[in-house]
Amino acid sequence: VFISQYATGQKEALRAVLKQKTQNAPVLKEVKVQLLGNASTGKKESVGQDTRSTHKEVDSATTVAAATAAAIATAAPLLKVQNELEAKVNSVSALLQKLQETDRQLQRVAEQQTNTMTQHEKPHCHERVSELEKQMNAFMVQRIQHLERLQEQQMDIQ
Repeated sequence: VFISQYATGQKEALRAVLKQKTQNAPVLKEVKVQLLGNASTGKKESVGQDTRSTHKEVDSATTVAAATAAAIATAAPLLKVQNELEAKVNSVSALLQKLQETDRQLQRVAEQQTNTMTQHEKPHCHERVSELEKQMNAFMVQRIQHLERLQEQQMDIQ
C-alpha cells in the first residue's frame, strides 16, 4: 500500500501520479509463510502435549497468514477503484468549474443586454439587442449541454 500526500495547488502532479498508477498493472508477489517452531526444541519433555500445542500454533499461524493474504488480495482492487473514483471526481470538478465560468459569461451578457436597452432606444440598438439575445440563447444551450454531461458523469460515478 502506497500513501501519498499533496499540497492543495499540486492537482496536476496528483493527476500524473494517478494516471501512471492506473496504467501500471499490479505486480503479483508470492509470499512464503515461515512458521516459527517452539524455542525449546532441544527438550523432550511431555512430547504429546508439545506436539498438540505446536499443531495448534501452526494452525493459528496458518489461519493468520491466510487471513492476511486474503485482506491484501481484497484491498488491491479497492484501492484501484478508489483511485479511479478520485480521478472521476476531479474530472467532474473541472467540468463544474467550466460550467460556472459559462454561467458568469451568461450573466455578463445579460447585464450588457439590460445596459444597452436602458441606454439606447435607437433602431440600431434593437439589432444589437437581437444579436445579444442570440448570443445568450447560444450560451444557454451550451450551459444545458454542460449540465447534461455533468449529470451523465455523476450517474456513471454512482
